[in-house]
Amino acid sequence: MIYVDGGKREIEEQRAEIAKLDAQLLVTLEKRAKASRKIGEARKGHHASLPLGDRAAIHALVARSTGELPSDALREIFREVFSACLALELPVKVAYLAPEGGAAHAAARGRFGASPNLVAVESTVLALEEVARDRVEFAVVPLETRADGPVHGTVEALVDSELRIVATIEESWSLHLVNKTGNAADVEKIYATAADRAVCSKFLASLAPRVSVLDLKSPLQACQIAGDDHGAGALATEVFAAALGLEVARRNVLDEGDPRVRYAIIGRRPASRSGNDLTSFVFSVDDAPGALLDVLKQFAERGINLVKIHSRPVEGRSWSYLFFVEVMGHATDRNLVTAFEDVKRIAKFFKVLGSYAA
Repeated sequence: MIYVDGGKREIEEQRAEIAKLDAQLLVTLEKRAKASRKIGEARKGHHASLPLGDRAAIHALVARSTGELPSDALREIFREVFSACLALELPVKVAYLAPEGGAAHAAARGRFGASPNLVAVESTVLALEEVARDRVEFAVVPLETRADGPVHGTVEALVDSELRIVATIEESWSLHLVNKTGNAADVEKIYATAADRAVCSKFLASLAPRVSVLDLKSPLQACQIAGDDHGAGALATEVFAAALGLEVARRNVLDEGDPRVRYAIIGRRPASRSGNDLTSFVFSVDDAPGALLDVLKQFAERGINLVKIHSRPVEGRSWSYLFFVEVMGHATDRNLVTAFEDVKRIAKFFKVLGSYAA
């Protein structure tokens, strides 16, 4: 019994210590927020530009940890802090590809914070139009998927625009079954979008006929209904489920596991150098022997590293291809400037899509 009492005393002492540490964390976070607000005030009247060092700063902080917290958890904590403070530092409007509560919304929220200034739009073209017309400062749209490579609709929209990629976000997109209790046995009906149903069809089939599936326009709406109905569940990402007080009842219910998507943040002005940049561009060449090699030689001869190259047919033109390329370096670097000048001379079409931190 003495041992048990001593154990209880130890637990109480540690909980009291945790409460003190939580209070210290609150003070520190409020100081961090105050500094971000001051930056926001100082930036008034200046054009909106994203901080270049956030990703590197989070990486450095995680690297300094002793391992008491798992690295992934620590990274997520700092990402939430950085995005919440960015919303104070840079209170801008941001368009993202609908639906509300979907993957693009989660990516935008992860970078810009849980801001009411996040605006859902129905297509990438419309998202870029919002930026071009000064209705929003940035747009968050899918740039590349692990399965299919560059997203053709996004590349095509950028080709037809004067906007630039100013940053990228890589997201590990997962869908979960969520409800009020965190117990899958309580779920009698599941609310989901048609798109989410399609990528979770095997999981949903395993629940039939006990559980019915009902269509909704957005995952956020599905979560709201699940929050009000004890017997209802939703297919949603964890970040939006948690924000509405829901628990994960079944984790990772996607048919294909854990697809990664890279999102582009699109802005009106090119991003400045970060010191470790990537530049993406597109080009096409004449259908002639060695035409592609002539373009690629311009980079090889200057020691420029081609990170990736993809080709897609150009609609309406038989045997004509548009190449999407990503290289190390910033578009203002001397070796890239001279390479681009020579590529423009020999390519049928050429356009820089943007430079951004690697």
